[in-house]
Amino acid sequence: MIRYGTSQERKQALGELVRFPKESANDLYVLVGEQLKTEKDMGMKIVLLKTVGDLDLKENHETIISLFEDTNEDVNKQAVTSAKKMKLTEATSPLLEKVKKEDFTKNSNSLALYISALGELPEGKMAAPFLETKFREKFNNPDIRGQIALYFGTVLYHEAESALLEVAFDDIQPTTLRCYSMNTLGKLKSDTAKPKLYELLDSLKKTSGKLDAKKAQSLKIYAIGALVTMGDKEVFQELNEFARDDDSMVRLRAIEFMGSLKDPKALELLEYKRDRDPSPKVQKAAKKAIDMINGKDSPSEEEKPNEDKVEEELK
Repeated sequence: MIRYGTSQERKQALGELVRFPKESANDLYVLVGEQLKTEKDMGMKIVLLKTVGDLDLKENHETIISLFEDTNEDVNKQAVTSAKKMKLTEATSPLLEKVKKEDFTKNSNSLALYISALGELPEGKMAAPFLETKFREKFNNPDIRGQIALYFGTVLYHEAESALLEVAFDDIQPTTLRCYSMNTLGKLKSDTAKPKLYELLDSLKKTSGKLDAKKAQSLKIYAIGALVTMGDKEVFQELNEFARDDDSMVRLRAIEFMGSLKDPKALELLEYKRDRDPSPKVQKAAKKAIDMINGKDSPSEEEKPNEDKVEEELK
């Protein structure tokens, strides 16, 4: 089927190959690599790339990297995605060279993917000085600068701290860019950022109702998240306050963070939220947090509070 089937049959066979016993599949893996080198159909090329990535067939790294420059954008995006999934060391330098040719003044899903991939690839930190320059250039697209901010957090690039601080606490900067900068300052355990985060939270309390609701929600969630990531012990009081916020999403995130901290002092509030909160989602999160504190459960990947989930909700 992989050699001679219709496109649909070939896609079906490749899907089944992912579940095929590995000890019996070596010849099939070789065939997939051969097909990837010669395939002309764009759709099949994407499926082959995905299959190679899912099976972690690193012996095809040269072919995958060559497809970074495919004339079809969807193909080169899948090639980068597969390299990222496989953590191909050989892909880091070619991908950085590709990124250097991109226009950072325009928002681009492709460029955002490339920057994210650099953060996940071995030796991806080598791109940090170049990306720091692009981050500091205020005329570049704010969404792309936000992706760079997240990249700094992934590779723990402390040299960008001053640039991140400048953006995170600047009221005129776009909200998402500020939030992503705060997220990374949390990962960098920035001592300079800590008092500024508390000042921001105090300011948000004083201006409650005056700011755009979505903007306030985002800033609250990310500021608290950064403090939790830092492991700051004083953040518990902030979590208590924001667990009573009028915004159900802010309450939800505060309660999720309480669960991750596993502090028994939160149990009384969480039990109230489990039984009485007006939002069913908050009630469910409170029950989950109680279980975590009592050692009965742990969050699955999809339930952990993270920047990707909040980003989708903001959009």
